[in-house]
Order: sequence, then C-alpha cells, then structure tokens
Amino acid sequence: MADDLKVGVFICECGGNISDIVDIDKVKESLDVAVVEQFENLCSLNGRKIIRDAIFEHDLDRVVVAACSPISHEKTFQDYVKPLNPYLMDMANIREQCSWVHDDCEKATKKAITLINASIEKVKQSDAVNPIYCQTPNEVAVIGGGIAGMNAALSLAKQGTKVTLIEQSPSIGGHMAKIGKVFSPVKIAEECGMCLLNPILNEVVWNENIDVMTNTKVVDAERRAGTYNLILEQFPRYVNPDKCIACGKCAEACEVEVPNDWNDNLSNRKAIYRPFGQSYPEAYAIDMDSCTQCAECVKVCPMHAIKLKGKSEKTPLSVGSLILATGHQLFDPNKRPEYGYDRYDDVITQSELGRITGVNGPTKGKLLKKNGDVPKRVVMIQCVGSRDEKPDGHKYCSKICCMVALKNANIIKHKYPDTDIVICYTDVRTPGMYEKYYKHSQASGVRFIRGRPGEVVKKGDNYIVRVEDTLKKEFSEIEADMVVLSTAMEPSEGTKEIADILNVGVTEDNFIKESHPKIKPVTTDLQGTFVCGTAQDPKDITESIMQATAAASKVAEYNYAGVEIEPFIAEIDDEKCELCGNCIMRCKFKSMSINENKIEIDPMSCTGCGKCLTACKNTAITVNGNIDEKIMATINGILEKKEENERMILVFLDNIGYTAADNIGVNRLKYPESIHIIKVHSVNRVRPRHINHALENGADGVFIGEFPGDLMYEEVERKVERVKKRLSDSNQNPERLAFSKVYIPYFTGLAKKLTDFDEKIKELNELGA
Repeated sequence: MADDLKVGVFICECGGNISDIVDIDKVKESLDVAVVEQFENLCSLNGRKIIRDAIFEHDLDRVVVAACSPISHEKTFQDYVKPLNPYLMDMANIREQCSWVHDDCEKATKKAITLINASIEKVKQSDAVNPIYCQTPNEVAVIGGGIAGMNAALSLAKQGTKVTLIEQSPSIGGHMAKIGKVFSPVKIAEECGMCLLNPILNEVVWNENIDVMTNTKVVDAERRAGTYNLILEQFPRYVNPDKCIACGKCAEACEVEVPNDWNDNLSNRKAIYRPFGQSYPEAYAIDMDSCTQCAECVKVCPMHAIKLKGKSEKTPLSVGSLILATGHQLFDPNKRPEYGYDRYDDVITQSELGRITGVNGPTKGKLLKKNGDVPKRVVMIQCVGSRDEKPDGHKYCSKICCMVALKNANIIKHKYPDTDIVICYTDVRTPGMYEKYYKHSQASGVRFIRGRPGEVVKKGDNYIVRVEDTLKKEFSEIEADMVVLSTAMEPSEGTKEIADILNVGVTEDNFIKESHPKIKPVTTDLQGTFVCGTAQDPKDITESIMQATAAASKVAEYNYAGVEIEPFIAEIDDEKCELCGNCIMRCKFKSMSINENKIEIDPMSCTGCGKCLTACKNTAITVNGNIDEKIMATINGILEKKEENERMILVFLDNIGYTAADNIGVNRLKYPESIHIIKVHSVNRVRPRHINHALENGADGVFIGEFPGDLMYEEVERKVERVKKRLSDSNQNPERLAFSKVYIPYFTGLAKKLTDFDEKIKELNELGA
C-alpha cells in the first residue's frame, strides 16, 4: 500500500540559506514523487497556499517539507498540510543538518537528496494519529529574584497564577538594588534606582500568589511532559525572619568585620548583617564562613531569633512551567592585569563607581579617591572583556557599558563640574533615544578618545593611561588620578548551573539560548521553560522588564492552552490485558497504574520508549504511530542510493540530541557529509534489529546518542553493549557501533564526537575491518 501513496515534496530555498549551497534543480530531478515544488520561503502564507493547493490538485496522501529543522517549524507545516492529518507530513532538515554544516555544493546536494529520500520513505509508513491535549499545573517557578524575575513573578501573580520566586542570595533585588541611579530612554536626568525598585519589591512581597524563597537554589529537576518536578535546597539563614525585627542590636554586638559584597567590597559589614536597607526578607542573616560563633549576637537579640546551628533542607516543588531569570555577573578585571586593577587603589570598575556615587554607598554619594580627595581627572576605559578576542575575553558587545559610562560621567559632571572626564572607547553605542544622552554628555564637557588603552601605570601619586587615538593616528599618555573600567556582562554562575541541571540550550557564550531569536525570543528549547533578563544576553533594566513581562505572557498562554503532546505513547488492548502488572513495574516513568480493573496510561508521563512492550507476554501493548516501521523505512531511505566507496554513518538522536545537532548548524560548525542524523522519539526505540539491518545494508557505522539524565540512559547503554557483543560473536567489528552522552549546551562536543567517529570508520574501511 505504501508504494501506491501519492507523495508531494516541497523544497524551501530559505532566502538563500539552503539554495546558496544546495542545487535544488538537481534535487528535484532526482525525486520520484507525485509532485515537487520549491519556494523562497515555505513558512510564509504564500508557502501555505502552494502546499494546500498541491494537496487538493494532486490528491496527495503524504507530504515532505525539505526546509529547516522540525524543531523550528514542524508545528507550522503540520498546520499547512490540512486537511491531511498533521502526522502525515515529515520534515527533511536540509538547513541545520546540511547547508549550514557543509560547504561543498556537490556533497551537500547529494546529502540533501538522501535526507529527502529518507523522509519520503518514512512518511509512507506514517499513520494518521491525533495529538493529545493535556492541561499543565497553573503553578510557575521563577528562578532568580532580580528585576526581571520579580517583574515576571508579579505579572503572573496578578493573573491569578501561583508563583514560587527562588533566589539563592539572602534577599531579592538583584543587581538593580546596588545601582545608585539609572539612566532613562526618555529623560536626560538620572533617576534613583531604589525609588524605582522599591514599589516593585513591595508588590512582590505583599502579593498572596507569590511565595518568595531566598537562600534557595534548584539542585535537581525532572521533566515529564508538562510538569517539572524540582528539588530545592534552602540554606540556613541562622536568623528566623518571622521573629527578627531588624533592630540591628546583633550587628552592633558582632566584632567580626568582613568586606561588604553589596558595596562591591568598598566598605565592611559584620558577620551578621542585612544585605541593604530595603532588603527582603526584612531580617538579618549570618555569613557563617566569617562567623566565629562567639554567640554575642544570640545574647543581645530581644526576639530570640538567632540560632547558630542549622542545616540546609531539600524540598520538592512541582510546577507547570519555569522562567529562568538567573541574571549576570561582571567580568573579572584582574584578567586584564595591564590595567592594574588589583595593584592600584584608584583603578575601579563602573559598578564600584556606581556604589561610590550612590547616596547609600560607602562614601554617601561623594566621589572620593582612596586618600579622601576628589579626583581632578577620571579616565574611563570601555570594552574591558567585551569585544575582546584575547583569552578569557568575550567577542560580543555588552550593550549597556557605553550608557553606564555616560550615566556615571554625567553624575560626576553634575556634582563636580571641574573634574575632567575622558572616555576611551572602541565605538560609542547609544541606539535610539539614548543618542540624546550621548549628545548631552558631549555638551557637558565629557571628552571622548577613540582607542582602547594598552596599559595603566603609576607615576607619582597619579596614573598614566597609554592609548592610541585611532582618529588622530597618534599615541597619547593621559594623566589621571582615577581610572574606571567598564567590564563586560557575562552569564552568572547560577545561569550556568541551571542550564546544566535542566540541560537547556545555551549560546557559545553560555547565556540561555532562545529557540528562535526572532519569532520566539523568550522561549527556550525545553517545552514550558522561558527566559528573561540578562540570563539571556546583556541588556538594560528597561529591556529586562519588557522581556520579563513577555515571558510571563508566554507562560500564561502556555498554561491556558495546555500542552499538546505527541500521540506516540503506549496503548493497552483491554481484551488481551490480564492485569499482571509487569508493565507497571518495568515503566521507569511511572506512567502506568491500575484503576477500576484496567491499566491506565498517563499521557503526560509516557514517552513512548517501548520498555513496556517487552514486559507484556500477551502483546496487549502497542505504541501509536508505527514507530519501528518508520525507523526501518528511514534507514532504507538513507541507504537506498548509496554509491560505491561512499561512507555513510547513521546517527540516532532523540529530541535533546537532535537539538544539540541543530545547534552545530546554527553556530556554523562542521562535521563530515557521511553523518546522517535520524530523529527518534526515544533512543530506546532503536532496536538491535534496526542496528543490524543498517550495518548489513550498507551503513559503515551507527552512532547512538543519549542524554545521561534520561531515565532510559542505562537501559540503552546496556542494549548497545549487548549488540556490540553479538556483532563480535558474528565476526563483525563492534567498533562500528558507538554510544555517547549528548547534552544540548555542549554541541561543540557532539560535533567533535561525530567527526572523530567518522575518522575511525574511515580507518576501519581502509583496513577492511
């Protein structure tokens, strides 16, 4: 029957992304189907018309779209093939896994033909099945309590959603709490940062739908369809926030002083402290790394709120979706020793200057050098760690450094008009309304020199900043008595940790990656997980808040509409089922249970891995979607037109591995043309017979990748070892089968593993092994 089906193939040029590398005319000539069409952008409305018109005109039974990754646009094209069932369409990924990873036009065209042919054979085996819709829990975890996290939580809470706001430090507020004054896109004057932050902080605290958890971090996460099961670890504060009245007597009694990190270590605080005046919870906390446990604070506390003994507690939390707002950190200026940050007292960062000029800072807003004098000349050095290709530097622009420098320069000029300010810049970037701010700074007497200084040296009581003025084409030595470094914004350690725990995609710079920067700017590649603020990339407060409210809007949309689950899950034939319970015991995802003398399957938990199939002696269980046959057909479609001496390697990846493979293409990395990636719903569905069939019918090697956090990981690993032993027993080389861990963030590692495996297979072929 499959041979009689009418298949239509629709090829997208993708605005040259595909057609510049792949010879589409040659591809069309090679295909034996009912109809072949090409279009500049198939995902457009005109593309939909082309597909639907062809379906009606040619009475098509199946559709193959040769375009970008199904992760990007599968839902779009499933809608475009109506009135056909959405699962009678398949996508051949000839962009991320062909034109973007290969430069040779002839080889890329040959591979595109192979990938499309594989999709044609696969879609012939597809069944008409319907998606399953499930409602997600209307509870959200917002990870990160800075300005972005607070705004996202508040937006959701006002819509009636229960939100848990998780912050690993003793207080919410984030970096904005440290900023004395902020710049504005519509005002020349700077505004008080705390005056803007406090109303939001108070709203968060008083909203009954928001549960604030400080001193807390996510240490583990399990994802099951629309539900996240998180494990939170809350570290002891040693001061009971319900009893503490913030009288400060404990801090007065404490004799231990340590650098105050909230003041960028420009002043000291006690070992028992309150992070800042408006911090929440309104209670003190103990820095146990510094505390001597003398117990003087315990003695003077009138509320008996202090206990010097405590241990962290782990608690579970189940939510429907996540918002990642884990923020940023600043580049360590010690990585650029030529600027003398660690050697010279009056070489500081813009962040430290912000604390100095803040009315609640270490000098109560007075611009003072270490010796207590007002500086006569301040030199600011831009792009320290940004737009920097040196080791440990960042190639990207940190976006707000120019504006921060202008803000601090204007504040100084306003208070100290006689202080000369020189900004050494690479390029001044002040887009949109901020250009007015730049012009105002110039009018105020701030001087600008285009050039990045080479070094800062001490000369007497002052400093010499050596710089090449690239406009005048001359070297200058600028005398200064204060130097300010504009350091890069980079992902916080918390951002890196949560990305690793969730296995969410990251950029090459370790910021959280959106699934599509244009059409899905707050959506990550994990269903139900969204990102906002500087966890996603460098941005200012305004943009962080805008993105936070956008993320909250997408979460509300997600929770309201529910989760669309692919229907490739297990199904029970009640007439054959004897209720033996073997399937329940075997299911690692705990998706099966007995209810009213019937086995019930939770579609939110079932992954269609097929583990239960081997447990049922009566063959009462099937998995929807004809999956085994589609895998076999895909293998045949790839190997069908293999030429003599052509090397072909089949790579089986589930959604996580496939996303990592896509990221290789997105980042324009390379791997050999021999690599042919096959997307499967669960790697466990790749049976030994599939592997044997591939190797016996022309595949030179088989590579299987699996995320180690998957519950089936060990099962798959054991299966691969068994298949390797069988290959060895039958005088076949087991090295032609490889199994590897795969992570979304470490796509560079996957590219290297695929390249290394290809090299190994090439050697085996040359040896005839």
